[in-house]
Amino acid sequence: MLFHDHITMNSLPGFEGPALRIPFQLRGYGGEAIVYYGTNHDPMLYGFDLLGLPFDLSTVVGFPVFLATTEYAGAGYRAVMGWTQVVVVTPHDGGEPWTAIDLAPIGDDARAPAAFSYQPSLFDAPGPNPPRYDERWEAESYLLIVPDVARSRNVIPVLGVRWGYDLVHGQIRVLPLARLAEDDWRRRVPLYREACPAWRISDAFHRGG
Repeated sequence: MLFHDHITMNSLPGFEGPALRIPFQLRGYGGEAIVYYGTNHDPMLYGFDLLGLPFDLSTVVGFPVFLATTEYAGAGYRAVMGWTQVVVVTPHDGGEPWTAIDLAPIGDDARAPAAFSYQPSLFDAPGPNPPRYDERWEAESYLLIVPDVARSRNVIPVLGVRWGYDLVHGQIRVLPLARLAEDDWRRRVPLYREACPAWRISDAFHRGG
């Protein structure tokens, strides 16, 4: 479950510094995606008590916490972008992987590929819901733009990051952070085109400028 909007790091403690910075050029100005990533040592700190989850919150300890923010020199409508996320769950028992666009429950009937806002951020902190014991959980988080901001339903990816965890017999290992390539996005394009039929989904990254 993910949420995306404009967030500052002062509102989310627990990180010593960014794990990754990815520069980009967009609409005549430079920017950076700044990623904070680590282990969840305090579910209450990150608001898990607000979610009404049907399990002991202590079981979330050890799972990853992820925050991707954007800093961008352009102002106004130039700075309107959106984050989206695909989750791939691979059981270790040889079962079929499960792949889906990751949406918060309040947005699971949305037909848009992302929620677009001013210099957006994406926060996510997965946990064992439903109960999980042996699986690999990977998220692919992509920054998207609409070239004319809000006049058309055309979307282009700018960059992407992979993160997640491996769970073996209930033992959690946080996976390393990795930058995604254009080919990674292309594998997800059919999923977005099926889920968002009114949108034109580019299969190529934004080239800058």
